[in-house]
Amino acid sequence: MAQYADQRIISEMTTIRREVLLPEEAIGQVRVLQGQRVDIRDTVARGVIPAEHIIIDAARELRLRKADDLPGKLLVKVGARVKEGQPIAGSEGRRGRRVLAPVRGLVVHVSDGRIIMQRMPRIINLEAGVRGRVIEVYPRGVAIEAVGTLIQGVWGNGRSTIATLRAAPSNGGLHALPKDTLESGYHNEVVLSADPITSTHLKIASARQFVGLIAPSMSAALVDEAMALDVAVMVTEGFGEMRMPEDQHTLFMECQGFQVTLDAFTPRRNAARRPEAVVNRPRRDDLPAMPDPSLPLRPGMRVRVSRAPHYGVLGRVLTVSSEPRILPNGLRMACSEVELMSGEKVWLPSADLELTGR
Repeated sequence: MAQYADQRIISEMTTIRREVLLPEEAIGQVRVLQGQRVDIRDTVARGVIPAEHIIIDAARELRLRKADDLPGKLLVKVGARVKEGQPIAGSEGRRGRRVLAPVRGLVVHVSDGRIIMQRMPRIINLEAGVRGRVIEVYPRGVAIEAVGTLIQGVWGNGRSTIATLRAAPSNGGLHALPKDTLESGYHNEVVLSADPITSTHLKIASARQFVGLIAPSMSAALVDEAMALDVAVMVTEGFGEMRMPEDQHTLFMECQGFQVTLDAFTPRRNAARRPEAVVNRPRRDDLPAMPDPSLPLRPGMRVRVSRAPHYGVLGRVLTVSSEPRILPNGLRMACSEVELMSGEKVWLPSADLELTGR
């Protein structure tokens, strides 16, 4: 019976194939050709998300007796460009009821007690994100093949960025950063923290203008705070107080000073995509193979244990059991015999193993 392990790639050098696509609601065109080589910051497609119209029931918000009274309450002219949160109707002073613009855009029409606004269109310049070759061209984007370091995580806050990777100080972590962060080199960079994320860390990341934050874990109670943060946040191990495995931390440290493409994708059920950090580094003469997620477990494969008591330990598969085995806790499960880095040989549930792609 074939057994399959979860695949979370953590590889110093591998072949990476990534699709870079405009949002479905965008109108645009691809700017590169198949076979063309692209750099990390090259624009591969340009598009625009059309402006939407927003109807504001201003007469109700201002509690006007007659809808026809609204034009006399306007604080801006029709056709005016306004900022999000700017007062557009109501009292001119600080006291009294006012209607605030819900978005940045234009006031395009006023009638029947309603204000119609048009959101400003959003222009998208889609960057390659990796240094490689365009292997396919689609109507909304391209597929690019590259070679580099790939480290996949388990959770992200849905944001992405491209910037230089820099580790937080080894003594004291983020709390030990110099007060003048603009001079210390962390401004507009992706920062690696060896410690689990706290609420204070998220506030430091925002105040000191990091563009990305990579850490081993964080409390599940911080999810909403991290999702609201204008900083790409990736967790490599999960929720709780987990530490980053030494081999993974060492790999990140080797990438320090290089540009990293951080895609802090928020996992969804049945989604094959994962949050990840990609670092283009000088390639070797031999082209590394692309990871194959369809491969079943077999002897000789490198794996990483994802559960205690051997959490984070690397090993090599010796045997894949053809029948379920009885574990010390009494459960019968599909298991594999793994030789750990220490030389110890243990039988582990195959579900507790991850293929690292090494």
